[in-house]
Amino acid sequence: MEQIQKRLGRRMDKLKKSYTDYQNNPFDKEAAHRIRTDSRKLRSMLSFLKKVMDGEEYQKLNGELRKLALIYGPVREVDILTEWCAEIARQKPGLSDRYRALFNYLGKKRRREMRRTFNKTNVKTAESAIETAETGIRHLTLKERDDWDAYIKKHLIKKYKRLGDEYENVDLDDFEKVHETRKRAKKVRFSAKYFGKLSSVRHRKIAKNAKRIQDELGKITDAGTNRRLLENYAEKAEDGELDKLFGKMSEEQEELIAKG
Repeated sequence: MEQIQKRLGRRMDKLKKSYTDYQNNPFDKEAAHRIRTDSRKLRSMLSFLKKVMDGEEYQKLNGELRKLALIYGPVREVDILTEWCAEIARQKPGLSDRYRALFNYLGKKRRREMRRTFNKTNVKTAESAIETAETGIRHLTLKERDDWDAYIKKHLIKKYKRLGDEYENVDLDDFEKVHETRKRAKKVRFSAKYFGKLSSVRHRKIAKNAKRIQDELGKITDAGTNRRLLENYAEKAEDGELDKLFGKMSEEQEELIAKG
């Protein structure tokens, strides 16, 4: 149990560092990404331990970490869309002569979302979430077990098998199902990566395969999110030509989703 708590503590320290990095330089795209990723890693680890935790304690910690991720989610979404549009601009420079206007528009959206993360409500929510999560993790109480090796192995294999079954049967046209399966892949991957070493299970293989599924389905979920943002921006754009470019970019996303 001591080793489990040490691993949770290290991940909590990583999350605090990511939060500080973002406060110092919110223009750094990786900083916003790391807050979401480090929050997800902790939530995955806690989810893995859910059955040996107090139910209310789990819900409280998971809820606080989720609040934190939601604050920075929109910033990361704009960053992903901007990176994808930049790639299209390089591959298809003749698609439009309004690329500069598009990236200027996305830059303004990014700055607006960035400013939103620093409003009083979000700062208070984020700081409270980190404080609550750190206190909870530092004083986390797990049910006593003498067979942590066997428990981790059995639990991880069970979750890995469920992921495999879900992946084999997922409907790639059902965005919500794809999204849920991708989230499950993240949970299995991070659980295997951070707890697998404490058991005799082949955790590296599990983590590797879970990452493969996560990356594959991530292309679809990112494309779906990009399309949603593009359609939203197209409706609000006052520039008719820019509106058309957003539409073209949305069509590119449609093609990407169709290809799977």
